[in-house]
Amino acid sequence: MKKFLSEVFRKFAVSLVSTILFAVVFFFLMGGMIASLLETPKPKIGLNSFLVVDLTMNLTERPGGLTFEDVAEQALTEEVKPQQLHLLEVLDALKKAKKDPRIAGILIEGSFQPQDYGCGYATIREMIQGLDEFKTSGKPVLGFCHSPTQLDYLVYSACDELYMDPSGTLLLNGLASQDLFLGDTLKKYGVGVQVVRTGRYKGAVEPFTSTGYSPENREQIQRLLDVRWADYLGFVSNRRDISFRELKATLGSHYLFEAEQALDAGLVDGILSHDQMIDLVIERGALNEDGDWYKEVALINYLDRPEPGNIAGGAEAHFSKPEVAVIYVEGVIVDGGVDDGSMVGGAEIVSRIRTAWNDENCKAIVLRVNSPGGSVSGSDAILQEIRRARAEGIPVVVSMGSVAASGGYWIATDCDLLIAHEQTITGSIGVFGLLPNLQDLGARFGASFDAVKTHSSADLLGVSRPKTAEEMKVLQTHVESLYEKFVTLVAKGRKLPLEEVKKHAEGRVWMGLDARRIGLVQELGGLTHAIDRAAVLAGLGEDYEVIEMPEVSTPMDDFVEMLDSQAQARPIMPNSSFTALAETAGWADAKQFLRVIEDTRRTYSWLSWYRGAFGFHP
Repeated sequence: MKKFLSEVFRKFAVSLVSTILFAVVFFFLMGGMIASLLETPKPKIGLNSFLVVDLTMNLTERPGGLTFEDVAEQALTEEVKPQQLHLLEVLDALKKAKKDPRIAGILIEGSFQPQDYGCGYATIREMIQGLDEFKTSGKPVLGFCHSPTQLDYLVYSACDELYMDPSGTLLLNGLASQDLFLGDTLKKYGVGVQVVRTGRYKGAVEPFTSTGYSPENREQIQRLLDVRWADYLGFVSNRRDISFRELKATLGSHYLFEAEQALDAGLVDGILSHDQMIDLVIERGALNEDGDWYKEVALINYLDRPEPGNIAGGAEAHFSKPEVAVIYVEGVIVDGGVDDGSMVGGAEIVSRIRTAWNDENCKAIVLRVNSPGGSVSGSDAILQEIRRARAEGIPVVVSMGSVAASGGYWIATDCDLLIAHEQTITGSIGVFGLLPNLQDLGARFGASFDAVKTHSSADLLGVSRPKTAEEMKVLQTHVESLYEKFVTLVAKGRKLPLEEVKKHAEGRVWMGLDARRIGLVQELGGLTHAIDRAAVLAGLGEDYEVIEMPEVSTPMDDFVEMLDSQAQARPIMPNSSFTALAETAGWADAKQFLRVIEDTRRTYSWLSWYRGAFGFHP
């Protein structure tokens, strides 16, 4: 018997070791195959090449890259997703191209493909600043468009020469903010919604309780629309050398331009077919070796990105010089460890901040925020870790991107320096609680809820019943307490009288320019300005390097993470009847809202109507 058991254990051990060895060999074989499939050698850049900036991308704040899932999906469906580039790498590429003697100029073409919180207005403005810096080299920036969107045209208008396809059109019809209001619909379906909130302007809950904007919410959105459109027209009129008054008057009666009309109005410099545009670029640059195209290098191939097969990298492996860590907060703030560009977990950002200040090479942190807020608990967790970093002697600069409102402003209340872009949407200092219940809905289909409790309010945050008047008082008191904490944080952080902060709070949303005027931000500037200021605060001079968290990922990195048993799963909200109703009705905005409301106390500081690009849902 002993011999038999010994043989069994021996064979089991052999099988186990064989399985492990097979898995290891399979992993490296697969890794090698994937790396070889993805490895595309950097093209050789010839003299007098044009750098081609194809706007057919999603320009984000946080680094992304091509995931393993993207590669698999493309292989199966043959559908190629728009490339995802992030702002800092694009700015670095433009800076490099300015000094590169091989680069004769830049050609801009294509049309943005915004996703989630990418292609924000302030982000695009910062990209244009990079183009302006490139132009100081004396090298031209040419543009070729067909039918650009208003956001595309913002970039095209900054070109030295802009040409339109003969069959193209240009629509400049202004901005609008439109939301779907489900107040009466939810009542019809038997879904009850109770709300506790602070601030006259905190309109995040209105789509679920009303049939339209409140007067206060309409007032603030109208103000933002007017300021943004005035900025847009001012920028275009300046770049196209058209008077602001003339441009505004023209668009008041005529806003859809065919190519000839756009040329007559001075909105483009010429009309060329695609082949004619190629000939023009050849004249400005050089003919390629095949004699059928101009010498070119695509922006994606000009970026300084890690090679697809390099899995030995990581932030800690790169640098020996002092570091400024740029940590990205992009998307709605939730609890947990998610970070996908749409939602970002407080726990994930806390982990990155902690990793940064524990690194002896890290001398300063720039927190780049592009978020409309979200969970109060997730936001407060980030704020506490910022305080810890500062207590450890690490200066923290907050740089606001296209949006940093509500919870996105909460996390910026305790920092060494707060910087926003002129067109950042910020403020929205307020808190709300949303409490749906499905009692009536269930009753209509013969379903009922029952509970056994130790306290009459033990199921306070459930969805089985409406809350009593006494319970609503308790919740309102809690929300008001959080609001007082919020305004106190702002007053202390911005060194303003509490009563002064309260005048600018109440959920009111501000543009960066206005926020600077009333003291809610300290300086105006972009991401590179924030990095420079952080280096100065840390006393680094010019001898430092920038580390990004997260870094640009490669499909191989993603593949390794998929196999990592420690990788955190994305939090998923239970598929309740409320969520199912939104899915069935096709209410995309409602579904997105429901994915976010997972705070354990049902309290949020969130600017729910913000959308990417211009910031509004047309």
